[in-house]
Amino acid sequence: MDKFEVKIDQAARAAWMSYVGGMTQDEIASQLGVSRPGVQRLLALARQEGLVKVHIDHPISTCMALGSALRERFGLAYCDVVPADSHAPDSAAYYLAVAGAERISRLIERSEPLTLSLGTGRSVRAAVEALSRIERPQHRFVSLVGNVARDGSANRYDAVMLLADKTGGERFLLPAPVVAESLDEKQAMLSQRLFKAIADVARESEAAFIGVGRIDRQATLFQDHFISESELDELLGLEAVGELLGWPLNRQGEVIDCSITRRVTSLPLEGFGKHLMVAMAGGREKAPAIHAALKGGWLKGLITDEIAARQIVDADERGASC
Repeated sequence: MDKFEVKIDQAARAAWMSYVGGMTQDEIASQLGVSRPGVQRLLALARQEGLVKVHIDHPISTCMALGSALRERFGLAYCDVVPADSHAPDSAAYYLAVAGAERISRLIERSEPLTLSLGTGRSVRAAVEALSRIERPQHRFVSLVGNVARDGSANRYDAVMLLADKTGGERFLLPAPVVAESLDEKQAMLSQRLFKAIADVARESEAAFIGVGRIDRQATLFQDHFISESELDELLGLEAVGELLGWPLNRQGEVIDCSITRRVTSLPLEGFGKHLMVAMAGGREKAPAIHAALKGGWLKGLITDEIAARQIVDADERGASC
C-alpha cells in the first residue's frame, strides 16, 4: 500500500465517521490522530475521489461499522478493522500490518521520550517491519515476553530489536523462556536484578502492542517449542482458547490456573491496568482467542480484520462464544 492508498483509506474513515457516524470534526481528529484542518482535507479528498455518494463507496465502511460495534461493546479506546478477503488471507495480514504500523508510528513520531512495550507474534513483527525509519534515540522499547525457547533458540517474532534498529532507541529484552521448566527456575529468574530492572521499565510503558495466540495444535507457543505437547494437551483439557503474553485464557477471558500458568515468566496481565494494551490479530482461527481477551477486559485497543470482527460481533449478539 503506497502513501496515496493510505491517504485514501484515511479519507474513507473520516468520511464514514462524518457522514454515517455523525461525528464532529474534532471527534474525528481525536480518533484518527490528525489535526482539525487535516480532517477537513481528508473529507475534501473523499469527495474529490468519489468516495462519498449515497453511501461510502469503499470497503472500509463495513469495517468501520464493525469497529464501532466492538469499541462500544467492550469499552475500547479504539478498534481498527481492516478489510479481509476469505480467498486471499495474505491481503488481510498485510492490511493488518499497515494499520498496526500507523498506530505505532503516531507514538514513536513524538519528540518527547517514550517507553513502549511489545509482545511477540507475526502481526506485531509485521507491523514493525512496515514502519519507516525515524531517528528517535530518546525512546525505549521493552519486550513483554521471554525471547528464548527452552532449547535456546531465539524468538523469531521478537520485534523489539527491529524497532530499536529503526529508531536508534534503547532496547530491553526479557532474558527468559516464556514458560520456565520449574517453579524454582521461575523464582530464580524473577529474583535476578536484571530481570527486575527490565520489569520496571515495562511498567513505565505508555502503551503495549501485543499479539493474541490461539491454543490448538497450530499454536505458536507449541510450534516454536515454548511449551511441550503434554503441556498443550493440559491446556486443551482445561478448555483454553487463547493466550496473551503466554497467559492462557478460557472462553470467558479468565486466566486459567494450572501448572503452566504458575511457570509463565511474563509480567502478570493485571499489571497493565493503566496502560493502553492493544492487541493485533485477525483471521477466523484467532477469533475465539480475541473474543476471550475482550471479554476478560484485558484490552483497551484492538487492530483486527473483518473476518474476525464479524465472527466476534455475531457471537456476542447471540450471547455465545466464538
